[in-house]
Amino acid sequence: MEETKETTHAESAELELNESLERDLDPLTACQVEVAQWKDRFARVSADLENFKRRTQKEQQTWFTLGQRQLAKELLEIVDTMEHALRDNAQSSDDQMLQGVQLMYKNMQKLLEKFGVKEIIEVDEFNPELHEGLMQVDSDAHESGAIVAILQKGYWFKDEVLRPAKVSVAK
Repeated sequence: MEETKETTHAESAELELNESLERDLDPLTACQVEVAQWKDRFARVSADLENFKRRTQKEQQTWFTLGQRQLAKELLEIVDTMEHALRDNAQSSDDQMLQGVQLMYKNMQKLLEKFGVKEIIEVDEFNPELHEGLMQVDSDAHESGAIVAILQKGYWFKDEVLRPAKVSVAK
């Protein structure tokens, strides 16, 4: 409602200015002034439209990326389950089932990679931006702060940490 009052006030001020110009100027000069005002208004509206297009395109890309990120995060739970199945059934007598799970796992890895999801491979030294320390363990074989074991893999999504790696760290 306030915007309408402001617009009406601005328009009435412009009309008064135009009327005073028309009274004081000859018709040709008055028309030239009015054309200049219309050109200025057109330029402003065109700039506003371009800004709106850029802003909506950027917002659309942001929403698309957020959707991809959420989907990738959900798919990682399936990948974790497949990894557990492969680890637990490595000595299974049912080779066909094991091969099937391996094939699904490879296909899932390809799909994730296609959408920009990659495994975090920096797993030597603990980095709080890439790793989530779940426990500290005594280890003679590792220096203090070194990663002893990866409890759950971490993943990147388009140069951002999608999920930090869950690790145990040497005391």
